[in-house]
Amino acid sequence: MIRQKINLTDIISDLIREISARSQFFSHIDPDKVVVCLGSNKKNGRGAIYGKLVPLKFQHGSEVLTFRGRYYTIPEIINNGVPQLYAVYFYIPKFFNLSAEEKLNVIFHELYHISPEFNGDIRRMGNVKKAHGSSKKRFDSNFEKEVKLFYEYISGTAYIDFLNMDSKSLQNNYRVYARRMKIPKPVIVQPAN
Repeated sequence: MIRQKINLTDIISDLIREISARSQFFSHIDPDKVVVCLGSNKKNGRGAIYGKLVPLKFQHGSEVLTFRGRYYTIPEIINNGVPQLYAVYFYIPKFFNLSAEEKLNVIFHELYHISPEFNGDIRRMGNVKKAHGSSKKRFDSNFEKEVKLFYEYISGTAYIDFLNMDSKSLQNNYRVYARRMKIPKPVIVQPAN
């Protein structure tokens, strides 16, 4: 029996496209500039993560950061001929072992980190804890209703079958593919004279 192929990152990219088209909260997101990647996470304990958003620019969308007299930039990432502003990672098996609604909550959580200006920077929630502000629970409450509305919509589509599968059933029923990429890190550059 030949198992059908499934590209996990392409399906999640399609879900992000649906979210940005249907949710006013995320209408500022251009899904063509958000590259979705898969990471591995063998740890099933409390410390393991489900997803991670990586901004590909610095504060206010700046391409260069000066720190301690050095200049840094993030290497340009091109996907399908388009320069990317964000990379978002989902971790197997932990993310895929969540319920459908929990998976959507993680996707919405990562998308909510994207700056409202969609400039490659994160949404800054506070001076000290910039990413989540003082409370992750309060951070998640900002899009709670949007997740529920989207879950109601997606439940009537073929995406729900994908969202209901855990990592074991995905691997048992499909030949699984996904985009993998090392997390981009800032590199030192020489300033232009």
